[in-house]
Amino acid sequence: MRWADAVVVQPKVITVVEAKLRASEFLKGVGELQLYTHLVAHTEEFKHLLPRPVAGRLVIPIADPVVGLIARQAKLDVAVYKPSFWTEYSQLLQPRQTRSIRPEEHSLISAKAGGS
Repeated sequence: MRWADAVVVQPKVITVVEAKLRASEFLKGVGELQLYTHLVAHTEEFKHLLPRPVAGRLVIPIADPVVGLIARQAKLDVAVYKPSFWTEYSQLLQPRQTRSIRPEEHSLISAKAGGS
């Protein structure tokens, strides 16, 4: 089954929300949002709400410039939100799960930002 974390219906837009806590899952969230936003138009429960535009929003606890760039290219929004349990939860994770970007990825951002 495929389930988004939330679908927010507003007068002018339908926003599909997917949240991820671990950095290794951020890109997975982008892909899931691409699928979920596509499925809105094919889901019986939402057909009466169309032709409202459908937006996707990825919610992550730490900013990740690479994921942000990829999400923007896919016309998805990224919001940074740390839940109240984030400090305790992040201590249970491997350090690589709590950092957004590896040093070698910085060149990807600057190349994309300057080149496109």
